[in-house]
Amino acid sequence: WPRDLDVFCSAGWLSETSEQFRDAVLSRCIVREYKRNDSVYRTGDDAGGLFGLVSGGVAVEVTPEDRDPYLGLFARPGFWIGEYTLITRRPRVIGLRATLDSILAHLPLAQWDNIVAMDPVAWRWLAMLPLRNEMKLFAIADALLVPRAPARVAAMLLVLASAEQHMAPSAEIVVEIGHEEIARITNLSRSSVGRILDDFAQRGLIAYKYRRLRIISLSGLQAARSSL
Repeated sequence: WPRDLDVFCSAGWLSETSEQFRDAVLSRCIVREYKRNDSVYRTGDDAGGLFGLVSGGVAVEVTPEDRDPYLGLFARPGFWIGEYTLITRRPRVIGLRATLDSILAHLPLAQWDNIVAMDPVAWRWLAMLPLRNEMKLFAIADALLVPRAPARVAAMLLVLASAEQHMAPSAEIVVEIGHEEIARITNLSRSSVGRILDDFAQRGLIAYKYRRLRIISLSGLQAARSSL
């Protein structure tokens, strides 16, 4: 497979599966490129297999019955989604949109069927994916319950960065996201988010340029998250 797909060997769901299964998936993937704001797929689209983020950024597009579509979960390279259609063979219940110029790996539905026909244990590995994504949603819900705005923004940045407890406190992580998206997912105004990010930058916790946020101090954000 293309060397770009090596990211899946060290990050995300696929990195936690067996080498045999990982090879089977990656050798069948099609590499696709998307421009910022391109739709990868939309709510209601036919079942179409898995997508994994190689580089760039994507966000889940939710379409409530009584509101316009909005972007929810933002993802980093290594992220996979689309397992619902593999299991149910029903149309997509959410959409996926590129938030940056991005490269994705696409495992078509027919290729997945080929994998499980050869190795039924593949279903066990797939079962890990919705559990992993569900835990991410729980983390987002937990961050939204933080009452103080600065602590809530810190909590959400840690979720977006997928910061794990085993990561070094000095690790630097880049999150490709704008003020407007942070405001939406933290349920705050854009101006409030701007002031909070400016404060975090002055304290040396982050560095921020247009749609590019670099987390300088995980431990500092964790302390801000804990200051309820």
